[in-house]
Amino acid sequence: MKATKIFMMAALALTFAACSNDDNDIAQQPDNNEITITATVSSDDATTRALSIDGSNIASTWEADDQFAILYNDGTSNVKRVATVSSINGSTVTITFTIPSSLANNTACKIVYPASAANAANTGADVATALAAQGGTIGNCPEVRVGTATIDKDNHNLAGVTKLVAQNAIFKFTTKNANGSATIDVNSLTITIGAQNYVITPALATSELYVALPAVSDQAVRFSATGSDSKTYTCSKASVTFAAGKYYQSMLKMAPPITVTWNNDDITGSGNSFTKDGVTINAGSIDFDEKSFEENGTFTTTLGNFTKIEVVVTNGFCDVSGTGWSGNEVKRTWTGNASSVSFIGDIYGDGNGIKFVFTIEP
Repeated sequence: MKATKIFMMAALALTFAACSNDDNDIAQQPDNNEITITATVSSDDATTRALSIDGSNIASTWEADDQFAILYNDGTSNVKRVATVSSINGSTVTITFTIPSSLANNTACKIVYPASAANAANTGADVATALAAQGGTIGNCPEVRVGTATIDKDNHNLAGVTKLVAQNAIFKFTTKNANGSATIDVNSLTITIGAQNYVITPALATSELYVALPAVSDQAVRFSATGSDSKTYTCSKASVTFAAGKYYQSMLKMAPPITVTWNNDDITGSGNSFTKDGVTINAGSIDFDEKSFEENGTFTTTLGNFTKIEVVVTNGFCDVSGTGWSGNEVKRTWTGNASSVSFIGDIYGDGNGIKFVFTIEP
């Protein structure tokens, strides 16, 4: 089923209608210790099975190769059976799968669409993995849906089926420059939510990408794009909330990262603070002759958010630590996304041979 078919301003629900078999059908089951289960799947309301974008409807159709995962516990382990679409009649499809004849009647199951979205434990959907790689077009934008049912072994169907609930939203992202005056065609777009990256790679560079993302509540989201000009563009949103089953449109105002470099001779002054090119370091003690920053400290910037800080010491040593910091006494690197970065420890330049490089997302 194409992903475009399901998302409107409210989630589209799918229902199962069980197909009953008579005694003759039961008698005709093959003697291979397997029972065939048949059920129908249809849209809740045919009038909602199209996605309207800028006044243009995109048709929704089931496809013959659509597959569902039927997940249940057989009393010993969690099991996955694949249900395949066997026939299509407009907005309704019939799916079939088999179960062992020894399975207890009315065994509870979960229904996951598509089958490939089932998690490794066979207990539900792995939404992040299912959405991790995408092509950026509405036609191949994935969807993940989950419902529950019981396996009615006696009647060879599914009973008590809930509506399949969407697990992701669909976005139309438009990539533009920092002031929004012009679009940026991108070869790829990486969206980072927590530790998960969602990578969108269109067949051709474009400024409009359709993306499926899992629902989030009050989370930071970072966007990084490679433009058709080979430049890297970034932007971040500090607190984002969006719901599953919804369609959103969003403009991404993106800009190349800023690089600020402090060389040894740049670092002059007095006191316990030094500022250059929009970046400031504060420390418990600063020796400007020795280029030494001791007793812990903090980097801050007015230019945006740091995404990387590199401290390279040729003659002295650097033993700073803390969240996001890694490396050795010669080179320490911080990675993350913040306008203020603290460190624990000392940076000692021994009078020469110290360099700071800051990468900043505007």
